[in-house]
Amino acid sequence: MKLNIKFHPLLFQASLAAGGVSLMAFNYLQFAIPHGKGPITLSDISWGSLTTAQDALYAPLVALMLVFTLLTFGLTVYFLYRLAGWLGEPGAYGTFKGNGQGNQNAGIFAIVASLAMTVNVIWAPFGFFVPQMAPHMQALMIPSLFVFGALLLVLLYLEVAFGRTWFAEGVDRTKFNFIWLLDAFAFGLVALTGSGIVAMAKNNVVADIAAVGTVFTLVVGAVVLLYKVAYLTYNHVKAGKLPADPILPAFFLIVPISCLFGLSAYRLTGFFEPRVESGLPGSPTALIAGSYVLAVVWGLGSVYLIRDYFTRYFVKSPFAPPQWGFV
Repeated sequence: MKLNIKFHPLLFQASLAAGGVSLMAFNYLQFAIPHGKGPITLSDISWGSLTTAQDALYAPLVALMLVFTLLTFGLTVYFLYRLAGWLGEPGAYGTFKGNGQGNQNAGIFAIVASLAMTVNVIWAPFGFFVPQMAPHMQALMIPSLFVFGALLLVLLYLEVAFGRTWFAEGVDRTKFNFIWLLDAFAFGLVALTGSGIVAMAKNNVVADIAAVGTVFTLVVGAVVLLYKVAYLTYNHVKAGKLPADPILPAFFLIVPISCLFGLSAYRLTGFFEPRVESGLPGSPTALIAGSYVLAVVWGLGSVYLIRDYFTRYFVKSPFAPPQWGFV
């Protein structure tokens, strides 16, 4: 049977989720296995010296990372092909952009978020399987800086262009839901890309430019996030009811956003601390720990809030793009 799904920007959440799973496996190995400076590679794992328990844990993680790395690249290429065709359809993009009612057009930001995730997959999981990348990583920093700049410019353009539709006359913003936070999610992933350059680049000019761009991304993203969370929370409390079942998983978007902002800010503190004589206030460790505590608290609160969704709807429900929020 031929699978024929009509294109929608939210399809990019599939490649985004695949990249997230790949990075989770990589990050575990990065911190669990002793190795030299820089990202871990396959050649850093001495399989003969591992215990049976370690073999049983690390081997499936490596296999999982390989599968989801390939899936990330495959889906990204496929969706970019579909995106090009969609943009070529007369009126398709304009009609989608003009649909600001109910924040339905916020799905456009899944494209930027997914592409930013793919960049991080190239640096880490892909580099894990291609150890030859490690000696040449610095050569990738300038091209990566241009990609970071391009993603940020596209994100800012979309924020202004689509933001106008959300605040146009006649739009009922009381019907907005947490899918509206996809732009904040995209800001978090673009910031992660910028902070990755800051953490890895040995060229001071490249690192400085990336740091300034990352700070700007985090500030704008934080303003957008705080405003929207406050607005949506107020509206939901005032309405006294939850959104429709298919979009309830969007509540979980706060979890990855919090982690992305925290990790990016943590990397920046590591960059700026040696350059500030008096030191930065607070502890970088407390910063990232706080973001993860917020993510856990929000996640548990969301599970409790939509508990009926899991018992009466989720198992028998048809697929809906917000369900990628669980991943």
